Amino acid sequence: MGNKPISFRDKDGNFVSAADVWNPKKLEELFTRLNPNRKLRFERERLAEEEAAKHPELNEETEQV
Repeated sequence: MGNKPISFRDKDGNFVSAADVWNPKKLEELFTRLNPNRKLRFERERLAEEEAAKHPELNEETEQV
């Protein structure tokens, strides 16, 4: 048996690599559809990072604890 790359057939019947079919944008859409809370978590993490960048003195205090 051996490892075989997952592939698909296009409309003409030619094999297409899964890497060509699942680009980053399509993967993001799929993951968001499968887990809607994922987008909310990413937004919370992004806001937390922005807030931490605004107040670097708070980060230093928490790192020392």
